[in-house]
Amino acid sequence: MDGTFGYGVTLSLVGLVITFLVLATISMVVSLIRRLDDRWQRREAANEARALERPPTIDETTAVLIAAAVSTWLVGRHRIRSIRRLLPADAPASPWSHQGRAVLQGSHVISKLTR
Repeated sequence: MDGTFGYGVTLSLVGLVITFLVLATISMVVSLIRRLDDRWQRREAANEARALERPPTIDETTAVLIAAAVSTWLVGRHRIRSIRRLLPADAPASPWSHQGRAVLQGSHVISKLTR
């Protein structure tokens, strides 16, 4: 009886040691992954902070055009219902805007047909 009891205790102790070794290995792997993830998160946060400090690379007009293109692609074509002036009313008009208005108004002229 003594031999089997000693064998059982030895087997139990070996099983416990193996279990603790595996758990310690898993704990070390999780700790290593956590350290790597923390370092990655810090590096990503620093990159985002640097990106916010840099001036934007596109102007507002380009951003509006990109937004309009994406909106058209996602939703499809739609009808423009209203247009509003972005500049203040007392802002000086440029020659370019005068020429554009003249072209638009000239295209709406209805000519009389004489017989």
